Amino acid sequence: MEHLHILDGHGYIYRAYYGMSGGGHDPNLKTQQGLPTNAIYTFAQMLIRVYLDRRPERMVVVFDAPGRTFRKDLDENYKATRRETPEDLKPQLPYFAQICEALSWPVVTHTGVEADDVIATLATLARARDWKVTIFSGDKDLMQLVDEHITLYEPMRQLTYDPPRVEKKFKVPPAQLRDYLAMVGDSSDNVPGMPGVGAKTAAKLLGEHGSLAAILDHKDTIKGKLGERFHDPALLEQLELSRQLVTLKRDVPVDVTLDQLVLQPWDKQRLDELFTTLEFAAPLERLHREIPALHDPDQADAANNDSDAAKSTASASQKAATKKTAANKAATEKTATKKAATKKAATKKAAAEPAAAPKPLDIPDPIVALDDSALAPVLAAAKRAGRIAIAIETDGQRPDRALLIGLGLAAAGEAPVYLPLRHRYLGAPEPWSEIPAALAALCADPAVRIVAHDIKSLRRALTREGVTVAGVSDDTMLSAYLLDAQDEPAIEKLAAAVEVTIPTRAALVGKGRAKIPFEAVPVEAAAGRAGRVANAALGIAPSLRERVAAADMTALLDDLELPLAVLLAHIESHGITVDLPYLRQLSDELGGHIADIERQAHDLVGESFNLGSPKQLSNILFDKLGLKSERMRKTKTGSYSTNHEVLEAMIEEHPVIALIMEHRELSKLKGTYLDALPPLVNPDTQRIHTSFNQAVAATGRLSSQDPNLQNIPIRKQIGRRIRRSFIAAEGKTLLSVDYSQIELRILAHLSRDPVLLGAFNEGIDVHTQTAAEVFDMPRDQIGPDERRVAKAVNYGLMYGQSAFGLAQSLGISRSQAQHYMRRYFERFDTIEAFMQRAVDDAREAGYTYTLLGRRRPLPDLNHSNFQRRKSAERMAQNAPVQGTAADIIKLAMLRVSARMERERFDAKMLLTVHDELVFELPPDQAEDFAAVVVEEMESAYNLDVPLSAEAGIAESWADAH
Repeated sequence: MEHLHILDGHGYIYRAYYGMSGGGHDPNLKTQQGLPTNAIYTFAQMLIRVYLDRRPERMVVVFDAPGRTFRKDLDENYKATRRETPEDLKPQLPYFAQICEALSWPVVTHTGVEADDVIATLATLARARDWKVTIFSGDKDLMQLVDEHITLYEPMRQLTYDPPRVEKKFKVPPAQLRDYLAMVGDSSDNVPGMPGVGAKTAAKLLGEHGSLAAILDHKDTIKGKLGERFHDPALLEQLELSRQLVTLKRDVPVDVTLDQLVLQPWDKQRLDELFTTLEFAAPLERLHREIPALHDPDQADAANNDSDAAKSTASASQKAATKKTAANKAATEKTATKKAATKKAATKKAAAEPAAAPKPLDIPDPIVALDDSALAPVLAAAKRAGRIAIAIETDGQRPDRALLIGLGLAAAGEAPVYLPLRHRYLGAPEPWSEIPAALAALCADPAVRIVAHDIKSLRRALTREGVTVAGVSDDTMLSAYLLDAQDEPAIEKLAAAVEVTIPTRAALVGKGRAKIPFEAVPVEAAAGRAGRVANAALGIAPSLRERVAAADMTALLDDLELPLAVLLAHIESHGITVDLPYLRQLSDELGGHIADIERQAHDLVGESFNLGSPKQLSNILFDKLGLKSERMRKTKTGSYSTNHEVLEAMIEEHPVIALIMEHRELSKLKGTYLDALPPLVNPDTQRIHTSFNQAVAATGRLSSQDPNLQNIPIRKQIGRRIRRSFIAAEGKTLLSVDYSQIELRILAHLSRDPVLLGAFNEGIDVHTQTAAEVFDMPRDQIGPDERRVAKAVNYGLMYGQSAFGLAQSLGISRSQAQHYMRRYFERFDTIEAFMQRAVDDAREAGYTYTLLGRRRPLPDLNHSNFQRRKSAERMAQNAPVQGTAADIIKLAMLRVSARMERERFDAKMLLTVHDELVFELPPDQAEDFAAVVVEEMESAYNLDVPLSAEAGIAESWADAH
């Protein structure tokens, strides 16, 4: 089947200009003659990426033509709210089409219409010939075109929109999208729509009637104010205008035929001249290295060898930099080495990553395996290849109680199969009574490597079935997370990038009253999901691993994240005991205290009101009491916001504010922990089994859920009392070991600040030392108040806290906070220089990196929006510190686990929370084991200052901390 690729040229221009490609280029990039080239540079990289990823034979780029369009004639206000073209983009505009033409990509424009209309016309013509069409654009208007032949690829999120994904996004199928957009309107294009009709209402009306015409035919059935609007002649005229504005023309008389849209060899001389003029060394090098192989097969081997050499050079450079850092070379040497490595990595990154991008997969329809004969081929293929991909489907309960409903299996050369284990519905085929012995043996064979998307969940599910998982090869979730920790590594999204559509669980089970348990899902439908998940993971894993290697993070994947997934599966399975009678008593006590707060608040105000109602709070505070706040702002409901930031800013204005804030905090703790923990106790183990998220936090930190143990406020008495409910099992004790000031120690190492280095190496309390510097006092005269201020400054500035935030946390004036900040950076100017260098390096490379090489992309460092850019700068300052701390605690977990196994301690690792590890073990081993854990944690990584860990032993978590 012929395949036409259509690229929305102007969409790519603006995405390139605003840095959406994640290229990390300098927004001030110019030629020596002063021509801005930031957008042209990224645009060229994006085109090359499309070329290398897709290998298109038929391609066309569509640009908007200058002049008015018919939509502007329909409505003079159309797109009137669009901002002007940025001044530094205007001189770049002539070059985008020139690049396309030099690549011999057909370029099409047409006056009087928009590029969307030309795209719609070309797609319609190709559709009529039964061609496949892929549109490269993020424009939702073009999603009207999507059908079984036409898909839309959104480059910013790397999502492929087919009919199910469009319907999931808008809750209407593509065929109804025009009518949906007509009713909803579009503020970016200034399309008015129908007032009072939002996304949900439009989807509901179209779901009931099928089309806008049918809605208007039955408008008498629409009740209330909405019905009145559909009877208002002026609004109906506005609605019709909106419909015309969002309707794509599909019959533009384009002056090109589909047969002409075939890519020809690029104009090498013209490209060389153009890229030399624009001073684009990297894209030019990349074209010479990689694209010739696509035109001349004889050059393929040479191009591949060059690419491998480039990857090897980049990898060696990064490893050399890492080794030098680990060996603690002098500060100047490390800085120079890191900068050189960053620049080299930035140069190679564009070449290495796209070359390793996955190619479109062709997945056969999964087979439902009901007997050994259907299962045997895939197991035999897995045995031959030494590699099998497995996907699980459970009943959706908590992991400690979930039942395995079925397994998807995939091996090279065979169609994926689905193994139904517990499907129950009328007419369901006879399920397997247990996991077949042949499959269990394959999983237990260390010579057979297992591929999965979320290996931790797979191991837990199979362990509950009595199956041992011996070998782990790849986890596509963890690989994708390492490559871009800011993007959700969902298998559906990864599969969409290789043009594989995977039905979601929600699509299979439904929602609301119509929702069914997964065991009631027909086995064929379950196979369509699980089989494709397994086969997609099998197909995607190699290319993801290549990209991880190109980014020099193979060691992070193989030596840290994958072993950690195995350890976390064990930790989750162990769980921790909870004192339920104590929890109930504490809940009753706290409930009484909350009721007392409510009575006090009512007495202060002189009337009863609901302290949990934002609207009632707004009326009481701003209308009745007449309070004012510099943070006051109205919400969508029309009342003033009463969020934490607003209340905190006006806490001195009235005593009721403090009561409201206390009520809010205690109510949240009661609901989140005291009332929520008892139902989480597993009836079989009588323990709580939290789940640790390994691929969520962008910094590399682990998080937990059900319950979230990270958010218990340890520094407050109520938080400590909640932790007291987590106890050792009978005959055991708890051991808690946590790092002391690990992030400040990492900051000292990275910044090479002499004061911090001296304090940590000489065993001086760092907050006391900081107080001495900020207050210009001798250390022996520093009291608790000065130390408290210094501690807030040490941590606040490391996290990019503003003067306002510091003032709020310390309860002082903003001018006083600014004074402390100024004094801090005067005395710690090395830290200020490090923070600025961290931002500059991240802006140059497009990402931050930890001491172990973990990357965090920060595309917003070049964003035109000031707030987003400043937020990204704060992340760039903190991410190397917090990310390194995350890596070190993970290293420590693995070291301690290996030591436990090697020396056969009768201990279990139960929890990891921030920089703390919690264990359960016999009391008579506690002292010896505590010394072992402290030793392993303190030697987990070699910094220029000593790591310090502190241990506590007690019957409860609170008392051990």
